[in-house]
Amino acid sequence: MTPDLIKKTYARALKAQQAGRWTEAEKGYARIIAARPGLAEAQFNMGRVLAAQVRLTDAARHFEAALRAKPGQPEIWLAYLDMASRHPKPDNLEKLLGRVGSGLDHLPDISFLRGLVAARRGDAAQAETLIGAAIAMGLKSARAQTELGLLHLQAGEDVKAMAAFDAALALNPKDAFALISKAGLLRGLGKTDEALACATAAISADPATAQHYYTYASITKLKSGDPMIAQMQKRFAATRKGDLGRIYLGHALAKVMEETGAQDQMFRFLSAANQVAADRFPYDHDADRQAVAKAQETFEGLSATPDSDAPPDSRPRPIFVTGMPRSGTTLVEQILASHSACTGGGELGLLSSALAPVLEGEERPAADLAAALRNAGETYRHQLSARFGATGCVTDKSISTYASIGFVRHALPDAKIIVIRRNPADNALSIYKNLFKPGSHRYATDLRAIARFCALFEAQLDFWRDQMPGSFYELQYEALIADPEPQSRALVAAAGLEWEDACLAFYDTSRRVDTLSSAQVRQPIYRSSVGGWERYRDDLATFIEEYAQLTGQTL
Repeated sequence: MTPDLIKKTYARALKAQQAGRWTEAEKGYARIIAARPGLAEAQFNMGRVLAAQVRLTDAARHFEAALRAKPGQPEIWLAYLDMASRHPKPDNLEKLLGRVGSGLDHLPDISFLRGLVAARRGDAAQAETLIGAAIAMGLKSARAQTELGLLHLQAGEDVKAMAAFDAALALNPKDAFALISKAGLLRGLGKTDEALACATAAISADPATAQHYYTYASITKLKSGDPMIAQMQKRFAATRKGDLGRIYLGHALAKVMEETGAQDQMFRFLSAANQVAADRFPYDHDADRQAVAKAQETFEGLSATPDSDAPPDSRPRPIFVTGMPRSGTTLVEQILASHSACTGGGELGLLSSALAPVLEGEERPAADLAAALRNAGETYRHQLSARFGATGCVTDKSISTYASIGFVRHALPDAKIIVIRRNPADNALSIYKNLFKPGSHRYATDLRAIARFCALFEAQLDFWRDQMPGSFYELQYEALIADPEPQSRALVAAAGLEWEDACLAFYDTSRRVDTLSSAQVRQPIYRSSVGGWERYRDDLATFIEEYAQLTGQTL
């Protein structure tokens, strides 16, 4: 190719790239690269075109070629880093940042990207500092503001989160990431109409992203004939079998099928969505079983009776609400959080972080283990106090608390533990048809795996019941639904609180609820979810058979 032809081909490819005509742009850059592989501009833009198509491995190869030609070019580094930052594995971004060196540290983008790494590593404080610094350095990025808002959400700071989302949208009113993040916050706050408007705008701005449709469907109940249903079905049909987008669209359409009376179609979409998730994130039941056995073995050396209740102080007293996912824990927490002396904490995840170094470390004598658990409890109390201040009590709805009940009793002797039980088949159906964060609750994508996890859950409770009788209160979800007032009164008493009528009006609240049940807990108790599994008995046959074999219980 002559220099003049290269120049003309480059101009045409760049124009196609700017218009989103990826195939045309790719062909143009490929011709140039074949003739001049060392031309950094062609390699760089080819990387951007491939990244836009989520062909990350190919894109990385071209970014690397561009850097070999111009190793100190900030624009190449930032595009490459931006692509890495959108990859689900944080290691890619962290490794690439390690190669940048100090020459680009003056750029606010680098501070932002380092903040993203910190956020993915679970260091929210460091992440907020770094992203905040990037914005203060002059980074005008809707994405940075949105990521900062999500950090505020994680810390329970709704007002700050909303301000950050609005700041993002002030920079770019059509930024889909900011719109869908704001929609999630508004949904959690019960502001359905505003949430739906934001989700609709996100789909309009970025119709190719499947997650937006799932968020939209989670906010409202669609009616037969709604154009959005046809749009989702078209998108679902166009996805390849292994695409992550199939997970989100499949769950959204399954919900729509159930709501519009096409229940016979629900499992078709659920099975397709859950198969992708199961293939991408396989469940290791043996690892869960071994973890339970290790926890039980570790606990056996401890005294069945922990130290006496801690003396009252100005720090909040925790009330743990736990059970299987989708068992009614959100409803129970909402009832307790409606009490004037109780603050709803949601799924805090603080205690597991405090207990992990104690329970995952080397084996230690019982006395040392008991002391370490008390220290972990003090760490948790400090974190709870820092977040909620001096208050009567705080609910902590961290789902997995049931796995550590004995250790919790030693770490926090004055804590109350409420375990919710639900009909296993109803529970299994709800787990299978609800979308958890991909990669979490891996058993949820396979009916046989759900049965195994249910059996393991029941075995864990049997162990704690035997080892520490009376250490937790059990509430049957169906009993609460059938007879709300007496069951709620007993629940409130078990939590160590005096009765207040406000606990029966739990749905009349302004607090944010981020779980899958956020819509349900904003309405009075309803009974339609009880026994709902019966209409899907044939579809649930795998669960029913496996559960009966493992537990001896016939459903």
